[in-house]
Amino acid sequence: MKPGLVEISKRSERGPRPRQVFTSHPQRGPAEATEDYLETINSLINEKGFAASVDIAERMNVSKPTVTSIVKKLHNQGYLVHEKYRGLKLTTKGKKLAEEMQRKHAIITKFLLLFGVAEDVAREDAERIEHGLHAETLVRLETFTEFVLSNPNLIRELRLAKEK
Repeated sequence: MKPGLVEISKRSERGPRPRQVFTSHPQRGPAEATEDYLETINSLINEKGFAASVDIAERMNVSKPTVTSIVKKLHNQGYLVHEKYRGLKLTTKGKKLAEEMQRKHAIITKFLLLFGVAEDVAREDAERIEHGLHAETLVRLETFTEFVLSNPNLIRELRLAKEK
């Protein structure tokens, strides 16, 4: 049986998100980089209980010296505490921003899945979209997505329209 939109959407709500590897974004600004690093660090802490520089580098597809440099900046900006030889710990400020980015990512991914976008593509696209989205737009996407998911007839109609 072919998985339906509802099953895919529910699958994306269960547990921590699958391991994500970020591709480089040459046009990415400092704010987006900060958000990506915090999101990655928070995911690693949730998955493994800690975030090591080597894991961050691997996950984000960057060099370890790049991670070291960014970690120092994030520490200086009050987003995390770096205890030498003990790992990283997000501050309240860092955790709040990381969780907000993960929330945005989940909303956008769920929205894209409604249209039959493959889950890996939806996650990748959500990563690109999440940084520039206005808060009002995000609220409307979330409202629309939840409305569609709570109305099975709309999902059936969407599937039929997709097949045409």
